[in-house]
Amino acid sequence: MTFMKSVLQQNYPIWDKCADTPFVQNLKTGTLPKTHFRKYMIQDSLYLKHYARVFGKAIYCAATLKDIQIYHTLLGFVTDAESAVRLHYLAQLGITQEDAEQTAPLPETQRYIDFLTETAVYEDDCKILMSTLPCMLSYSYIFRTIADAPESRQSQYRDFIMDYADDFYAGQCKEWCSFAERKCENRSKSELEALRRLFYQASLLELDFWNMTYRACPPTDKTD
Repeated sequence: MTFMKSVLQQNYPIWDKCADTPFVQNLKTGTLPKTHFRKYMIQDSLYLKHYARVFGKAIYCAATLKDIQIYHTLLGFVTDAESAVRLHYLAQLGITQEDAEQTAPLPETQRYIDFLTETAVYEDDCKILMSTLPCMLSYSYIFRTIADAPESRQSQYRDFIMDYADDFYAGQCKEWCSFAERKCENRSKSELEALRRLFYQASLLELDFWNMTYRACPPTDKTD
């Protein structure tokens, strides 16, 4: 079994828990209150700004032009494709990017931002890669898991679900995994274990993030 395949196998149970959270399940059925979706979108926009910065640090730390080009592609995906999705939904919710950026991060968001920032301090692009990949890879896994459910096809959030459940995004994730496999080659056993822990920590932070809005929103927020 390759290193990345074993890493993914270790983290699938956490991603399954992500898929089972009330937020994702209600996203699937279309019953997620707009208050929760709005809070998620704002917090995710705050997170993505720092996520993009960390990829900028990976570009700085990369040793080869080929690696720089791949990190540049990943950064472009975050700043263009991902940000476009967020801006689209924020606009539908009547929120500007400026409004979102003036919002205080919730504890789960801040912990995730701190984790990424602390990882970037190492100036090791492989550590940065393994800390950031769970976000992208888990989204493909989670949303492909719920996309085929009959109720998902009727969900008011169907377009958002399919942004991450389509074959193109899955193909990109496979390419990023292959890149990570190459980056992890020739690392010592202790280094590989450290990289494995970073990936695992990021997956746990993803789970916290999916649970965040139901913790933060008052239980009376039941309407759209």
